[in-house]
Amino acid sequence: MLLLAPLGAQAEKSGKTESTDSLQLEMDSLKRELQAMRLKELAMQQVLDSTGQSAREDSLRRVQRRQHIDSLRQVTPGVPLVVGGDTLFTVYASLGGEDAQHRVEFMERKILQIGKSLRTTTDSVHVFDSELTSDVMCGEVVLVRVSDLDGLWNGTTRQQLASEHARIIHVKIEQLQQEYGLKAKLYGLAWAVVLIVLQIIFFVLTSRFIGWIRREIASGLRGHMRSVVVKGYELLNVEQAKRILFILSRVLQALLVVLQLFISLPLLFSIFPETEKFTWNMINYVWSPLRDIFLSFVYYFPNLVKIVVIIIVVRWVLKVIHHMSDEIEAGRLKIDRFYQDWAQPTYQIIRIFILAFTVIVIWPLLPGSDSGIFKGVSIFVAALFSLGSTASIGNLISGIIITYMRPFQVGDYVLIGDREGTVIEKNAFITRLRDIKENVITVPNNSILSQSTVNYTAAVRQAGGTIVHSDFTFTYKVFREQIEPLLLEAASRCQLLLKTPPPFVLVTQLEDFYTRYQINAYTQESQRLFEVYSELHKNILDVFRENHLEPTSSHFIRMS
Repeated sequence: MLLLAPLGAQAEKSGKTESTDSLQLEMDSLKRELQAMRLKELAMQQVLDSTGQSAREDSLRRVQRRQHIDSLRQVTPGVPLVVGGDTLFTVYASLGGEDAQHRVEFMERKILQIGKSLRTTTDSVHVFDSELTSDVMCGEVVLVRVSDLDGLWNGTTRQQLASEHARIIHVKIEQLQQEYGLKAKLYGLAWAVVLIVLQIIFFVLTSRFIGWIRREIASGLRGHMRSVVVKGYELLNVEQAKRILFILSRVLQALLVVLQLFISLPLLFSIFPETEKFTWNMINYVWSPLRDIFLSFVYYFPNLVKIVVIIIVVRWVLKVIHHMSDEIEAGRLKIDRFYQDWAQPTYQIIRIFILAFTVIVIWPLLPGSDSGIFKGVSIFVAALFSLGSTASIGNLISGIIITYMRPFQVGDYVLIGDREGTVIEKNAFITRLRDIKENVITVPNNSILSQSTVNYTAAVRQAGGTIVHSDFTFTYKVFREQIEPLLLEAASRCQLLLKTPPPFVLVTQLEDFYTRYQINAYTQESQRLFEVYSELHKNILDVFRENHLEPTSSHFIRMS
């Protein structure tokens, strides 16, 4: 019994020790779990703290970025995406190294490619969200990429912005399909065929109409065509009229064809959107010049009225001056010391000055007078006139001087230098003479002033006649009392010489071996001086032969 007691106590003691150890182990385990939970709580708290700080920082950065974008929006207009004349939306930001301009060009190219395709449908337009962008796609083709920065520029998220872009693009592609799709192409082709057939019909009708007109012309408009006669002169006969009408019919046919093409071709090209721009260009090629001409005429109309008024006033002034010059020339209006033959030259001089003044007044009113080309042409014409008209200006001034000097008149028989004849024309530049051989001699007015002029007709008008004379020589063996009566007898036989005043003889020179006699007689036949001299010389020869005298002058030696 004693032995068993210690053993039981020892066992009980050891049992207590084991339970204490297990309890301690459990307590240690609980402590470690509690510590791990506390560490986990601290970690979670740290994560929560850091996440909240990051969110707060992201929010602050987002607000700052939005404020920055709002300030940039005031000075950055952005690049609008324009497709088919419609502005879909505006792109502000760059993406992936591409600026807004290149992004818009890419978007436009892709949208037009899809919209103008004959087989593409619009049901496949959708938005695909990736980690960095939201892509608007049509099938497998990316049309638009939207980034977070695009969303900030537009005040929304990129997902919402991409959805809005997808809706707009979907509508635009449907519109492009209606304009460029297969159905639109077939509809346009049908209209094109109709227009071409109608144009062919119009061509045929035009050709038949012109053919009918030409047949009517060939028949002389059924016998109703007559020659055009003006004051007995046949200005236009029937055959000439037919040729003119045939030419006009061709012109009419060409005009009708051009008019039809001008109407039909724009309509034909306007059917298809691809060629519609060419249609407007074609119309503008014709309409723009016509519009510019009309507007130029409207703007120029006030100046045109001024020019017309000036021309009317100048025309009436010239008519009044011309009437006065006609009256002076006819002798019905007389002005002291103003001769009748001055009337027309004076009128022409006044007319030139009035026309020059009119040109000076009208010149600034002409269209384009202030342009460089107009001024250059004016200077060129003035230079040509000044360089090429030196002699003409000299003759003109000489003609004016001759007019007012009055050395001769039309019809006068004159001697100008070594040229002799009747004046048949006198104008501002030249004077024409007709000599005894009926030759017409043209004398520049400039040379007339530099030579002596003898007017035989003026002597007849002023003194009642002009003196004709001829020289003869006789040796001293023949006495003067014998020669003078014979010369006077020869002059008295001339029918073209005047008896009053009577002829007279002069002894003009005493030579070494002979005496020189000169017979002088009056005549009024200034236009027939060559006949007067011929008759006088014939009579002198006859008288000398009758009296058996022979002049020593070589021109009158009788040949044996």
